[in-house]
Amino acid sequence: MAHHILLLEDDHGLARLTSALLTQEGYHITWCTHAHRAEQLLCEQKFDLLLCDVLLPGSSGFDFVKSIRSQYQGPVLFMTAQTQLKHQLYGFELGAQDYLLKPLEPQLLLAKLRVFLPAPQVEDQSASFIDLYNLQLDLHSRTAILAGEPLELTSAEFKLLAALAGQFGKVVSRNLLFQQHLGRAYDGIDRTMDGRASRLRKKLQSRDLAWNVVTAWGEGYYLSYDQVEKT
Repeated sequence: MAHHILLLEDDHGLARLTSALLTQEGYHITWCTHAHRAEQLLCEQKFDLLLCDVLLPGSSGFDFVKSIRSQYQGPVLFMTAQTQLKHQLYGFELGAQDYLLKPLEPQLLLAKLRVFLPAPQVEDQSASFIDLYNLQLDLHSRTAILAGEPLELTSAEFKLLAALAGQFGKVVSRNLLFQQHLGRAYDGIDRTMDGRASRLRKKLQSRDLAWNVVTAWGEGYYLSYDQVEKT
């Protein structure tokens, strides 16, 4: 199961970019913009790490972390554009594990996360069963269950979903999919796999909008699950 990260960030653009990056790396992200909603989520769900902005609407990330320490003892990474040493030291006094300066460097963010969270574990596609969040695939019977209900897929759609789920969060190349599913190399023009990905995306999102079949332009596709909390 992927590690669950709570992202508290009021900058919608930055939050979406960060969520997309971490989801692609195999993390499960829940994003909210206000401290009061983050506090509710910490009571309702289990999180493995808190990624927290310092400057928040009506409060500060410092005050928020100070207020929730009795209910959350996991790692905290602060994010801010404030470069003063006193702010960074205060964050560490509150028990933060690290401090990230904006604009965030994606590779540095990922490196710091790996210090506190082991690499996300993804089911091996050679296994007979894949279990990701509320999606279960039985590779022997070629059946899919999503949100507790059977998901009707064509044989081609199931094969594509199994390939992407087996490499969850990682890009599966278009050429590899053409070779394995269609028995021919991708010629740079054929849109067959794009059509399958689009139909699969619609079926997944008809049941749960958090699921997405993402097109990595010029490369291929990857499967993501992005549970975004809105305030």
